[in-house]
Amino acid sequence: MIKAAISGGTTPQAREILKILINHPDVEIVCVNAPEAEGMLLSQVHRGLRGETFMRFTSQMPIDDIDVLFMADTEPGASMKFMATHSVPEGLKIIDLSPDFREESLNDADSPWVYALPELNRKPLVRGATRASMPGPLASAVLPALLPLAKNLLLNSTIHINAVQAEPQAEPGEPLALLEHEEDAEIRGALGTLQASFHSEMLYVVTAGGWQNGLAATVYMESAVSVNEIEKLYEEFFSDHSFTLVADTLPTLMEVAGTNKCIIHLQKSDPWLVINVAIDDKIKGAAGSAVHVMNLMFGLQERVGLMLKSH
Repeated sequence: MIKAAISGGTTPQAREILKILINHPDVEIVCVNAPEAEGMLLSQVHRGLRGETFMRFTSQMPIDDIDVLFMADTEPGASMKFMATHSVPEGLKIIDLSPDFREESLNDADSPWVYALPELNRKPLVRGATRASMPGPLASAVLPALLPLAKNLLLNSTIHINAVQAEPQAEPGEPLALLEHEEDAEIRGALGTLQASFHSEMLYVVTAGGWQNGLAATVYMESAVSVNEIEKLYEEFFSDHSFTLVADTLPTLMEVAGTNKCIIHLQKSDPWLVINVAIDDKIKGAAGSAVHVMNLMFGLQERVGLMLKSH
């Protein structure tokens, strides 16, 4: 069994990781670290775990007795602080959900950190990676929508990204990002690994949705290539990816809710190529992808623990 620990144990990301790992056949959860909640039952903070586990939060971190650590505190700086204050074994596999190591993972060829978008970097994750920096939720949707174009050097015009994202603290329709976005650098960096010539302008309009989970994005740009040819490129790119699917109808959030799926739809209204994409931002955009990455790092079948569940 893979012995797993979670730091940042009281965060929503930790809650979703726990919900997946509790039923993962190859994982034993040995520690959920949260000094601020030490001694409390996990279910006292994460209500959805009532009756599923009687584990308690701890301030301890048995770093030498675990195989994988999920760093679930997404506050900038939290993971860097953890790494600086703990003696972390070189062979310990770490999956970080914060933004702390994303830039390094994309820009430093000598870094042990891998930018852990499976659609882009599955091979490095399978071939011995020990440090995985997870993408942000918007990047988790936008990058699959654009990677096949980047691979074929077709990103040569301004890219418009309109997204609606779950944000419980905001009013529905409230702007979260206008023109610029905090994940722009990682999106550009990831696209640049496939298309070195990519320097197109990217314009963002991201608003809050009136729901708890889910991110729907419309990505559009000018393109001279026919939609039939583009569909072939996408089908080829994702042919061996279990969770990213090209659909012939517009994706809905209901289709992806509670799953690790990314569903993409392509259409053309000359000269515009329009790409619609939907994910569950708490699963595909965070916890589900983190477990997917763990499966890859340990040589498991990538869908283990992430099969469709009833609700």
